[in-house]
Amino acid sequence: MNRESLPLILGLLVPITLVLIILLYHYGYDITEFLRKINILYYIISIPFVLGFIVIIVKLIRPD
Repeated sequence: MNRESLPLILGLLVPITLVLIILLYHYGYDITEFLRKINILYYIISIPFVLGFIVIIVKLIRPD
């Protein structure tokens, strides 16, 4: 994939998902209800793994 296409894809997907979330909330679908049901311990455990995957992806995209 071209390097210039990734910011374009993200620039298009972020506003679309934000509008989709707002519209779903407006029509009665509360997405945050699912996230509130998850125990806080699972968030604490998963945050280091998510940050590690982000670091791995950045290192693969930008090799030193």
